[in-house]
Amino acid sequence: MKNPIKSVIALLIRFYFGYYFLHAGIGKFQSGFGGQQVSGFLKGGLAQTADALAAAGKTGKPNVTDTWAWLINHVFLPNADIMALMVKTGEVLIGLGLILGCFTTLAAFFALTMNFSFLLSGTVSSNPQMVIGFLLVLYFAAASGAIGVDRFFMNKLVTKFPFLSKGFLKHLFPVEAGNVTSHTKSANQAA
Repeated sequence: MKNPIKSVIALLIRFYFGYYFLHAGIGKFQSGFGGQQVSGFLKGGLAQTADALAAAGKTGKPNVTDTWAWLINHVFLPNADIMALMVKTGEVLIGLGLILGCFTTLAAFFALTMNFSFLLSGTVSSNPQMVIGFLLVLYFAAASGAIGVDRFFMNKLVTKFPFLSKGFLKHLFPVEAGNVTSHTKSANQAA
């Protein structure tokens, strides 16, 4: 382990938010969370657009942009049941990934995406704190999964599939800096 301090900080963030996501996802499965709840949440977001505020005679800045409102109306609401399944399954998978340190940065990326979706829909709650935590996990890259399952297979995975070490994917499937060149060299020699 090359960065023990980063690894421990990432571990603490992973456990804290991983438990939060896992607990929320399991709770949604147990409570029968479905399209009706997603529709209610999204309609609450639509009530925070500029048009909705003007129609209600309220002044102030809207919390939901017109672009996001269009997505809510034309993509998310018509597919509310699919969205509900994606949310609760995503929360469970993200929680497990973070707690176990398995595909850690990939889990943090999807958690970040989910948090921004909630923020764009007009809900603040604990999402800003989570965004900061997940940005740190992404920033720490390979150190984030060093204390976890990633430590045992990420290098082998990137060696077997060298395209994972290129472009944007290298951020979602990080390997320790010393191993990147050996993976690239071995992949180039194999080709």
